[in-house]
Amino acid sequence: MGLAIAIALGAAALIVALTRPTTSGTAAGLATSAPATYTSAEVAAAHQKLCEVYKLVAHAVQIDTNSDDPAFARVTSVNAAMVLDQTVNAAPALANDDRSAALALAEAYTHASAVASVITGRGDPEWRAAADAVNAKDARMKAVCGPG
Repeated sequence: MGLAIAIALGAAALIVALTRPTTSGTAAGLATSAPATYTSAEVAAAHQKLCEVYKLVAHAVQIDTNSDDPAFARVTSVNAAMVLDQTVNAAPALANDDRSAALALAEAYTHASAVASVITGRGDPEWRAAADAVNAKDARMKAVCGPG
């Protein structure tokens, strides 16, 4: 029962993430609008919020990916990706390096979750590549935010 609920929640989270409309504008609109500017305090606050969220989701992923229940690991990875994505989207003052590091980790989490559904075990080369990508992107976020 718990496994079915975890899988259903993970699937629902993935569907929501994939069907959310984007906020991209037209090429003409982008060419004529001036880039927004933010104060150093706004940039620092956005950075702090991202790092708080990153440390929370990284801890959750660490716990659930080291458990004996692969469903929890997949659900947690998808949820972590969504939370990072939402945090980035809610923080327009976020520095580009912070933004790209967080989005890269979110993408790595969702990719690893998808790969985990079709692999034959932890020794599977496709899984190893996905896990290595998550670890590399996580190291980049640790460089942005410092150790947890």
